[in-house]
Amino acid sequence: MRSSRPSPRSRLYKHWRGKSKFYCAGRCITGGEGECPIACLGGLSCASLATWICILVPSALYFAFVLPRLQRQNAPALLVPASLALFVATVFFLLATCCSDPGIIPPRKFVLATGNRAQLAELLGYDLLGPTGEEPCGDPYMDAANMVPEALRAEGYRWCHTCQIIRPPRASHCKDCDHCVLRYDHHCPFVNNCVGQRNYHFFIGFTTVAIFLAIIVLPAILWTFSGEGENGENKEAHGSFGWYRVVVLLGCVAVAVAALMLVLLWIYHLWLVFNGKTTKEHWRQLDLDSEPTLLAPRGPRLLRPFDLVDEDALA
Repeated sequence: MRSSRPSPRSRLYKHWRGKSKFYCAGRCITGGEGECPIACLGGLSCASLATWICILVPSALYFAFVLPRLQRQNAPALLVPASLALFVATVFFLLATCCSDPGIIPPRKFVLATGNRAQLAELLGYDLLGPTGEEPCGDPYMDAANMVPEALRAEGYRWCHTCQIIRPPRASHCKDCDHCVLRYDHHCPFVNNCVGQRNYHFFIGFTTVAIFLAIIVLPAILWTFSGEGENGENKEAHGSFGWYRVVVLLGCVAVAVAALMLVLLWIYHLWLVFNGKTTKEHWRQLDLDSEPTLLAPRGPRLLRPFDLVDEDALA
């Protein structure tokens, strides 16, 4: 006699097989950066760790040592709230870029296991699994021809043979995270995540406020620790700060170089925004007539980590 026991069901994020990682019981998702991961920090990449160091260490020096000295020397009253607001905004936008969904399109097996096919079709305006009753055969060329309706193919929709779904024109498969992303811009190891339709505005916000924070913090640290920001008594009392003065100054120079590279990146992305292109579209010389990149809507969230999945269907 066949058992009538229902199939076991559990949360989707517990079965995610891409390279992205879920934290805080699925509330935060970050990328699958595989370059020099640090095991003791949960696989955080060296590049993203360097980003946090370049923000937190100079800011700690500024707020602990430099800002109090500037206040004693009658610095403008708005300096404290302005620098504090920029620091908070920088950390917020970096966290939002690192830990938010960039626009992940769930692979075929998870769409079927959650039973969300009709709901996703309503959100996207088409069935991302292809024609009803049709199943991919596994051959990428045959599936690209058979699984994508002609009307969608003419509009730029393409078949992803890895995720086995039809992806929109500006979406792309990220090899670092192993899933498709809506309006994919690039995978950024320095934020340990993809940059796509749902977090591109966070990325632009982060680069913008980080530049303004660097403009305030770095010159103040260099001015103070080089001795220019000390009065005569302090100079005589401290003489030279010794080895840590040299370490601080060299560290600030290194961070200043990183900040200069960030400025160049920011200018490049402003150019992309004004031209309505993503990084991938620019480098591959793709000319797609679609919505802008920064001012366009974030779009629907297609991956919901708390959805229940049928474990038997996944197996």
